[in-house]
Amino acid sequence: MRAEAPPLGLIGAPVLVLVAKPWDFESADGRGRLRGQVSKIHDFRPEGGQELMLIISPAVLGGVELTTLRALGGHAAEENLIQRLERGRTTGVRLYGPGAELPLLVGSIRRLGCLT
Repeated sequence: MRAEAPPLGLIGAPVLVLVAKPWDFESADGRGRLRGQVSKIHDFRPEGGQELMLIISPAVLGGVELTTLRALGGHAAEENLIQRLERGRTTGVRLYGPGAELPLLVGSIRRLGCLT
């Protein structure tokens, strides 16, 4: 069985992350806000789970300056992360730095410029 092609319409799409944890997070985009752009999509069907790679404005997290983050859905039971973003809906995410096993940020993500 062939896997469906990734939704290329999301590649390059601007996104906004509203950061809930840590509560005192600040970036060049403001307190609790982080803007980025989708650079890669991984859909692990049929096992489930989706992952987005985001390019972000430089942000210091855990004492390290990062320009990329890996976003995974916040809850396994939630609707597909990719489908929600394609529809312009907000969804919970955990954000990881390159090679990190624990999330650096927890919050929600939505695609910018998408009317629903």
